[in-house]
Amino acid sequence: MMEQAGVLRASVCAVVVCVVAATFAKDESSPAAAEQKPAAEAQKPAQPAESQQLDKIFEPLFRVANVQGACEVKNPDVGHFVPVINNKAYPLGTAVRTGADGSAVIILSNQENVQLLENTEVTVAAASKNPNGRALRFVSGKIKTTLRDNLPEGCFSVETANTNCRNIAGRGEFTLTTEANLETFQAATITGSELVEGLQFHIPALRAANTVNIQTAQDRSLSRLTSVSGDFAMSLENGTETPVSYGMSPKAVVKIWRENAPVGGRTIVSTLVISPTGKAIHRFAYAEGRTSLTTGELISQQEGEEKEKKEELPVLLTTQGTPSGLPAEKSAEKTSAEK
Repeated sequence: MMEQAGVLRASVCAVVVCVVAATFAKDESSPAAAEQKPAAEAQKPAQPAESQQLDKIFEPLFRVANVQGACEVKNPDVGHFVPVINNKAYPLGTAVRTGADGSAVIILSNQENVQLLENTEVTVAAASKNPNGRALRFVSGKIKTTLRDNLPEGCFSVETANTNCRNIAGRGEFTLTTEANLETFQAATITGSELVEGLQFHIPALRAANTVNIQTAQDRSLSRLTSVSGDFAMSLENGTETPVSYGMSPKAVVKIWRENAPVGGRTIVSTLVISPTGKAIHRFAYAEGRTSLTTGELISQQEGEEKEKKEELPVLLTTQGTPSGLPAEKSAEKTSAEK
């Protein structure tokens, strides 16, 4: 019995020693772990301020509300269109389309929404450069945006096959139709502003009461930009590091032709700028990637006006043979009296 008691005491002592040693080891390692934890948090990259702002603007899902008439959705997980459920939330990547008598409102947040009118199709997606932003991929129809006027840049965009409207803020209207192999896209800013860009052109700011109409051939061989209302600046690529800047006024037109060179396959771009009165004021051509193959001509408005004045002179009225110092009419009267 004495021997068993001694063995039991020895076992208990051994267990106590192990527990105490483990406790000391844990206490010694805790400060190191506490020091490593802040260091790891410090190494974690901070979320950009812009991204943090976007987190507070848009909901992770969007809702389709105020549904009237025919309206369908195509969830990316389903793969085909089904009737929409009013006020239901859908994931990004979902397409929404309305029928001939249909309309609906896409709610992105408490203050941001997009109204879809009849015969309209769009896809709601995350912005390409910022997953917290929202992009509306416009297929056809007419939409009206209602956004905050002070929406941060990179938040919202409307994209078509040939044109991209970025940094949209405030209220706007967009229409997109396709007829006879010609896509017609019109962007109108009611309040706020937006940036519009496409092949070989860039509009830095389309502001309140500005409207631009952009027609693009299906094969992109031609683009025609027309200022419908308001004055705004446009930048046109000319094959150099310094693009051509032009102020668009109502009825001003810019035409851009594109053609692949028969040798080398480079894109040859020809641009013509037409004033609101219908006169050509600037034209140039260049080959993409070859600054040495660039030509341009600035047509003087003064020369055009002088030419127009000359053309307005009556054919039978001439200044040749007119007595010095007398107008043509007085000279004619004097000659008649002399006869």
